[in-house]
Amino acid sequence: MDKPNFKDLKKLIKAIDDTNATFKSIYNDRDIQANNIKHLCNKIAGNQARKDLCNVSVDELKNAKAGIRVQALIDAGYTTFGQIVKATDYEIQAVDGIGEKQTEAIRNVITEFANSLASRVTIRLDADPQAENPEDNAALITEIANYLNSEKVRKEALEAAQNLDVYALKIKDSGIIRNGVHWIFSSATTKQKTVAMADDIYEFCNSAFFNKMLHTIDLYQEASHTSQSVALESFNTNSADFYALLESLGNATGNKPFVYDSIPAQLAEEINETQLNLDEFCGTLRAYQAFGAKYILHQNKVLLGDEMGLGKTIQAIAAMSHIQATKKDKCHFLIVCPASVLINWARELKKFSRIEAYIVHGQTLEDSFNRWRENGGAAITNYESMGKIVDRIDNHMSLAMLVIDEAHYMKNPDAKRTMYIRRLDNESERILLMTGTPLENRVDEMCNLIDFVRPDMTKEVKELANISHLPQFKESLAPVYIRRTRQQVLKELPEIAQEQEWCSLTDSDRDAYKDAILSGSFSDMRRVSFLQDDMATSSKCARLLELLDQARDQGRKVIIYSFYKETISKVSALLGSRCIGVISGDTKMATRQFLVDKLADAPGGSVLVSQIIAGGVGLNIQAASIVVFCEPQIKPSLESQALSRVYRMGQVRNVLVYRLLCPDTIDDQMMLILDEKQMEFDNYADESVVAGAFDNIMDKEWITKAIEQERQKYLPAVYGA
Repeated sequence: MDKPNFKDLKKLIKAIDDTNATFKSIYNDRDIQANNIKHLCNKIAGNQARKDLCNVSVDELKNAKAGIRVQALIDAGYTTFGQIVKATDYEIQAVDGIGEKQTEAIRNVITEFANSLASRVTIRLDADPQAENPEDNAALITEIANYLNSEKVRKEALEAAQNLDVYALKIKDSGIIRNGVHWIFSSATTKQKTVAMADDIYEFCNSAFFNKMLHTIDLYQEASHTSQSVALESFNTNSADFYALLESLGNATGNKPFVYDSIPAQLAEEINETQLNLDEFCGTLRAYQAFGAKYILHQNKVLLGDEMGLGKTIQAIAAMSHIQATKKDKCHFLIVCPASVLINWARELKKFSRIEAYIVHGQTLEDSFNRWRENGGAAITNYESMGKIVDRIDNHMSLAMLVIDEAHYMKNPDAKRTMYIRRLDNESERILLMTGTPLENRVDEMCNLIDFVRPDMTKEVKELANISHLPQFKESLAPVYIRRTRQQVLKELPEIAQEQEWCSLTDSDRDAYKDAILSGSFSDMRRVSFLQDDMATSSKCARLLELLDQARDQGRKVIIYSFYKETISKVSALLGSRCIGVISGDTKMATRQFLVDKLADAPGGSVLVSQIIAGGVGLNIQAASIVVFCEPQIKPSLESQALSRVYRMGQVRNVLVYRLLCPDTIDDQMMLILDEKQMEFDNYADESVVAGAFDNIMDKEWITKAIEQERQKYLPAVYGA
């Protein structure tokens, strides 16, 4: 029996032990990184609190009941807590009647105020070097990037690290001979065991597994030492993950969770205690998104009515991932959505989960359906294609979850697509209806949807319809309907500023506008300043070019919206190379997404031009931070939908919105009536971006009246005749 080379064997065992120790430190680093993030958050919150102290009057010291001579401080020029903070103890004690004990009492009161203010600070990350406290912001963003990148490595290596630890423990407990002296005095059995173990160790250290572990350590070193420039770029690309981590660590808003005020406390607690298995999920959830996924799973058949831009899709994917991770058998999910978002659903599934996606639509419908039925995963189809597949699912397949995106499409119970979907209620273990529409203000439509998922609740909803704005109505809907708005859950969103850009008519603008009035065409009148062939004579285009020059200088990207295809054609031709593409109703969905991605990769000053209906839904355009509307839109919801493409989760820059308008034209009247309708819209739509009750605010009577007013103004001779 050949004696092992104990010198080499010791080196190999040490390499295994050192590697195992390194992996243990990798997982121990999680707490260190979390504490670093918490420290930086506290620093930023503390700095903000100190600034806020400048707005706190020294009169607050009167409530301290410590006998502090407040008037003496005021007479000495100390009117705010901020001024006192900047003063030394010597300076404070120079005030008549203020001694050491009173100075200590003053400091204690102000410290309590500062701590209270700091606990309420919402951490708003900002990668802009011109931002306030850019160094602290950059340091925090970099530390979060380190954590996120490290966590990816830790998650992927977890099982391998556990196996390595088991093997290292096996060597330690094996009792093998470690040196030549022990070899001489050991039994044949021990020698044989040592030789076998030594061969195994040699083989282990030369294995692909061990080499991969060593490579993973290198990957971790890179992941945990992210450069500041890479971290800032990562934040600008995907800020949602950064804020999700802050929330999960309790550092985003002073550890105060969002209160779901429309859900009874007991039900909310039950939902929150649901264990969410994210082993098959590849993204990071915000706190409200995790709650939404738990709500879907706990309640089984529900309506998710979150405002656009809050990630309804990712909540659905998280719920599906949980189901796939917890079920041993293959799962079948069916997603029904408008054709315009088929590709987006497939992209999101691939990005955030390990669920195989099949687009069941068009020429590949048959093949995709058969592969989905055989392999499991998620079939994504549109409403129009449901008629081609429903017979093969109804009474033949079991669905782990049926997801209906833009569920208000099935508001009409007599429509074929509604009847197709309703046939699958018994085949679906869970049903999720998704819509950004404020359903509590469209009771008849809501009853139709509730009747599908919870027919036992339909009667109660109808009975409570007359008190639809009262808390008890919302509470009665809690078992089946949850809705959150941006204002409630995205405290970190940057500011949005909206400006009306009034552009004086040029002679060409006026002449073309008169022709439009003479023709009696409301559509032509709405295209004021874009009617003539030469855009060099357009007042709106002149202002547009000025705004785009400013955008280029600020490194911002722009999206320009118009209702009219002719307008976007003229604008894109005017912009030349600045325009990276045009989205119209004729643009295929894959091309639309390609152009959105292209804008994300384009330099500052780049512009995407879009028809508002085509680019106002189904796309995430956070790369743009300037939005320009070429004309007022007929419905407030059109503008709101379009803005939600830009001003949504993931937006890291303040958003600037410009409306190009011409005075003494139809623009005046449209803005007046839109302002009036917007007030009604806000009052009745619960901050929603879609309100069906106001889908037809521009009735024929108003349009006819508006045209006549413009004729009187510009064509008195014609009008008189």
